[in-house]
Amino acid sequence: MSKPICQFESIEDRFNFGKYNGLSLSDVMEINPSYVEWCLSQCDGVHILFDDNVISQLEKVFPEYPITASFIELCVQRQCDCKLEIIEEDEDDFRNYIKNNDPDTYSRYAGSYAQDEMGYSDDDIDTIFDGDSNAYWNID
Repeated sequence: MSKPICQFESIEDRFNFGKYNGLSLSDVMEINPSYVEWCLSQCDGVHILFDDNVISQLEKVFPEYPITASFIELCVQRQCDCKLEIIEEDEDDFRNYIKNNDPDTYSRYAGSYAQDEMGYSDDDIDTIFDGDSNAYWNID
């Protein structure tokens, strides 16, 4: 993965980057609570992930810290961005693996959308689409 992940499942989980590297989320909240939101909105070089449990813990342990809609939106956006990056990288890795390790089953329908874009093998196209790679477009 191109970006490292800093995942918090508890407020006792530790930062693995930045000026508070090695400190727990709860320690950073006591020292500099604005740093947490700053990281969510500004740290583009790392995926910072808070699960729902962490947000609940923050609300209980640090009631003076406002968990706003924008804070929650930043948390959700970070999770979505990370998942998208993982999906995109895994999909590319899978397609490259198939093409490099099984070239014989990707030759007859080369150039078709079903094969080149969707990753269906020759065998898949023969079985699923009765040998018609254009039949892919009829799937609902």
